[in-house]
Amino acid sequence: MNEAVLDEVTVLWAEHLGAPWPDELYRVDDRNGDVVEIDGAIAGCISAYLQGCGRLDPKRSRILQVCARDLQKILPRLRDEGAQHVRRLIRMAELIGRPEESVTSSS
Repeated sequence: MNEAVLDEVTVLWAEHLGAPWPDELYRVDDRNGDVVEIDGAIAGCISAYLQGCGRLDPKRSRILQVCARDLQKILPRLRDEGAQHVRRLIRMAELIGRPEESVTSSS
């Protein structure tokens, strides 16, 4: 477990929970999935990561990465708060999904 990553995800998650849901995200129709459902799935994975003190089981790790890829595809169509909301989720998924060796070797 990398404490710096856990700390950054904790801060981003608190920011995310404090932000209002962007109305723009209700209007994004995408063949990659419903943004509301993707948001719920990724939020569950991030919550599990934080409750596990920086550990995430392989199944949730895969779900997290699939959701982040889906959000990456949707991101170019978003503006303002919608884009910020999605970027924050993607950033947390990237942090959590990084192998610990690459995080520690880049520090």
